[in-house]
Amino acid sequence: MTGPVRAVLFDLDGTLADTPGVIARLTVEVLAGHGFAPGEDEVRATVGRPLDRSLARLTGLPAEDPVVRDARAEYGRRFGEHVRAAGPDLLYPGVAALLDRLRDEGLALAVATSKVYAAAAAIVRLTGVDDRFDALAGDDTAARGKPHPDMALHLASVLSVDPASCVVVGDGLPDVEMGRAAGMRVVGVSYGVTGAAELTRAGAHTVVHSPAEIAAAVLGRP
Repeated sequence: MTGPVRAVLFDLDGTLADTPGVIARLTVEVLAGHGFAPGEDEVRATVGRPLDRSLARLTGLPAEDPVVRDARAEYGRRFGEHVRAAGPDLLYPGVAALLDRLRDEGLALAVATSKVYAAAAAIVRLTGVDDRFDALAGDDTAARGKPHPDMALHLASVLSVDPASCVVVGDGLPDVEMGRAAGMRVVGVSYGVTGAAELTRAGAHTVVHSPAEIAAAVLGRP
């Protein structure tokens, strides 16, 4: 990518919000109540992907199966309770300051997540950072979700910026794949669900290890 950065598209879970641990725990607990016992590594590998597909994968059942639908509803209730209780503490330390820094630099900010739009909007609002974002897209916003480029390209269009002037920031391989497919620069974060080596192999242009390092990686300067 050449030219100045004009917009940053952030993943949510594992990038802005410290949720991978609770997502994995609740998934295991909910599925145990339905007679399934997936391994911890198997569950963590689904974090950051659409919930219905993750539950289908972990149970071996179709996404429309009543068991999957019931598990999804129960998970949604329990995760919602957790988010409401945590509020702004759900964010990784330094995230609010990071968003303020990037906005002060004149950049447009957006959320690009595999959660459905309504759930993502609720998290952004409950964590108190909804006023920092100019746009938000969920798995149900574009024709195809991550790792396809549709969501990223949709947000670039909404923000009226060239995709080549956008940076995707995320902790998952689908984030990297989406950003690369959309012609955007990608900053991987290793503190979520994917390690630095995997993010680099997938094509991340830069990998950082804390929210405090993201601004410099996006801006190309301290």
